[in-house]
Amino acid sequence: MLKIGMLTSGGDCQGLNAAIRGVAKSLFEYDPKTKIYGFKSGYKGLIKGRFREMEAKDFSGILTVGGTILGTSRMPFKEMDLPVDEKRENSPTRIEAMVNTYYRMELDALVIMGGN
Repeated sequence: MLKIGMLTSGGDCQGLNAAIRGVAKSLFEYDPKTKIYGFKSGYKGLIKGRFREMEAKDFSGILTVGGTILGTSRMPFKEMDLPVDEKRENSPTRIEAMVNTYYRMELDALVIMGGN
């Protein structure tokens, strides 16, 4: 069983939902037991561990719907809030927080879609 994280980042644009659906459909065809976790609001969700487990029905009917069902953020990476008090000596950096989320969830891959 695969465990896949998925997020969208950058400006909202047409085609993101179609791409999300295409990735999910391919994953479920490869292994119907695949677990897909959608991170909310792009990298913010990965940094703060905000996600939800997606089901096949979540990807139904989104092919022609604009935007992204996962939410996104255009905020520059360096301006995103840290997951905990950045004044604390051992607080993780944004990168460390993302890596920690990835390993804590025991993901096999992270699919990132988006742009500017």
